[in-house]
Amino acid sequence: MIGNIKEAVQNKLYEKCINEYQRQLRCQTDPYLLWIKQTELSNADEIEEEEYPSLGVVYMEQCGRDFSLDDVKHEYIIFASQEGKISVRAFGEFMRYFDTHSDTDIVYADEDVWALCDEQEENAQMYREDELCHRIFPWTKPMWSPDTLFSFFYFGNIFAIRKSAFTGIEWLGDEDFRKNIYDFALKATESGKRAGHIEKVLFHAYRHGKNRKEIAEELMHSTNFIGVGVKYDRIRKAAFERRGLKGVMMLDIESGITYPVYDVDGEPLVSIVIPSKDNPEVLKQCIRSVYKHTSYKNFEIIVVDNGSTERNRIVIDSFREECAFSYIYQPMEFNFSKMCNIGADKANGDYILLLNDDMEVIEDMWLTKMLGQASLKHVGAVGAKLLYPNSSLIQHVGISNTIYGPGHKLKQMDDSVSYYYGRNRFVYDMIGVTAACLLMKKEHFKAVRGLYEGLAVAYNDVDLCFRLCVKGLYNVQRNDIVLYHHESLSRGDDMKDKNKMQRLMDEQEVLYGRHRQFFHKDPFIGTLMNDGEPEYQCRQVEAYELADSADYADALSRGKALPSRRKMNNAIMVTTEDCKKERYAKKPYYLLKGWAYVPDADNARYSFKLLFVNNVGHVWELPVQKRYRKDVAAILENQTNVDLTGFYCRIYEGALPKDTYDLWITAKDNCSRQRLYRDMERKLTIDV
Repeated sequence: MIGNIKEAVQNKLYEKCINEYQRQLRCQTDPYLLWIKQTELSNADEIEEEEYPSLGVVYMEQCGRDFSLDDVKHEYIIFASQEGKISVRAFGEFMRYFDTHSDTDIVYADEDVWALCDEQEENAQMYREDELCHRIFPWTKPMWSPDTLFSFFYFGNIFAIRKSAFTGIEWLGDEDFRKNIYDFALKATESGKRAGHIEKVLFHAYRHGKNRKEIAEELMHSTNFIGVGVKYDRIRKAAFERRGLKGVMMLDIESGITYPVYDVDGEPLVSIVIPSKDNPEVLKQCIRSVYKHTSYKNFEIIVVDNGSTERNRIVIDSFREECAFSYIYQPMEFNFSKMCNIGADKANGDYILLLNDDMEVIEDMWLTKMLGQASLKHVGAVGAKLLYPNSSLIQHVGISNTIYGPGHKLKQMDDSVSYYYGRNRFVYDMIGVTAACLLMKKEHFKAVRGLYEGLAVAYNDVDLCFRLCVKGLYNVQRNDIVLYHHESLSRGDDMKDKNKMQRLMDEQEVLYGRHRQFFHKDPFIGTLMNDGEPEYQCRQVEAYELADSADYADALSRGKALPSRRKMNNAIMVTTEDCKKERYAKKPYYLLKGWAYVPDADNARYSFKLLFVNNVGHVWELPVQKRYRKDVAAILENQTNVDLTGFYCRIYEGALPKDTYDLWITAKDNCSRQRLYRDMERKLTIDV
């Protein structure tokens, strides 16, 4: 009888564990819905219905041939698509923006999709207003991006204007409202005018489909936006003339996308700087490809060698008889920044092109296009799309500053399709581009004092681009220019070597020490989408980001002393990926990140805590925030309920006494009295 009661109690406890596990898993596999719950729906009752007599709404579809701003009686106008719904928050947000930004007359906002699925039709009334049943695919737009706007109308389905600022603009008056809207946006952002950005979801675009997954998949690969294609080129050519620019629009027949190729006054010399050591065959391939596939002929090549062997030095020097280049031989420790700076000091050109020796040029117009883009007054560095050799796999389509640090989105993904509003198709302004192929004016290079030599291997190009951003210049990713990158041929893959990985982390620390304002922030991608994974996906927004950091309470508390080691069951398997202090956040914290599981057990039953043990045995404990780890689940396919094996913990400065702590992890079986312990074999030093 007692046994039956115990079994019934355990079954009930287990059912509770499974339900909670599945709830967490649903939330973490769809973090956008979790974000909506935590932010918008949690304070929905606080949104008051206010009237704004000076604010009116105009549907874009009504902006045809006969539309006139003069006919609109409101001072402030929201332009929105009628194929969707405006958020109730939008009116107040736009008015607050105009009230606090007197120097900005046009502003756009983020949006998402209101999915109308076939599977919901039978219960349409039930689903009609349930946001969590409909909302998918957030579009977090970049900060003001002039080159992106010239590529396509990235303002999307909602923007607002201060009417009095644009009464002098001539309406295009085409029958197609899309052309009128695009023409207006280009005119409204000329003569030094910038558009503002509200980083909040204020519009929900209707999309029909079989189910949410199918709709999201179609949107992910779409390039069907206002401004895309030949039919908008007349508008862009008129913008060329208004802006005093010369150039042509070139059509990519396969994608149907057109790209600007800007003329450059005269034929300025481009100095191509190639750092290289002991890679004569790779270097030869690079230089030969430049000479074979470059229609722009006014360039010089400068090779900077930091100490090749005598034999390789002779091979490289002899190669100058086949292909002309300057050869600077200066033995020293590898320092990419210093080598590039040495080459730039010897450069005679008005433009500097940094080029890795493992690059291969494959198209004739590459330098013409890059040079034209770099010649524009507002442009800093220009980058190209890089593919892995003889493939359509992406190596680089711009640098994004993610929560894991600067990285390459879409890396190793197939370039045969488009991703997330054409991030590998359109011309995009970005926070950075890679120095594997980077072109900029020499005057800008000198103005920021070249590459920072304190970053010898990694992130020197990111640091350069950050400094250009601070100067108000735009770094531009030209996805119509393609080169092959024989990545890691020069110095190996940092991610597979522990020492190189540590150096990478150390240099990331240096980078953010120099640029605290960019710590985990990228205004060209937005908070929700700056996940560290290659895919464009909504990330898990942490609790500390949703609350005032001054009011955010740690769950850290004093714990019981550890049992003796002979009584411990070391069954927990744990991998620690991060154990460091993040000094450059608004409020400094210690980050602990990794994954853990109990082998041959149902992990839905267990709750985990991290333990911090000082040298006299005092213990502090911190419940882990479980994280969905698709990658871990894939390698533990024979284990049970291991999708949430990830852990991610922050300890804010001052929460733990200054000391050095041994790290332990403990797992409590919520269906029994069992408790497991494991020494993580890592230490955490609290220095403040």
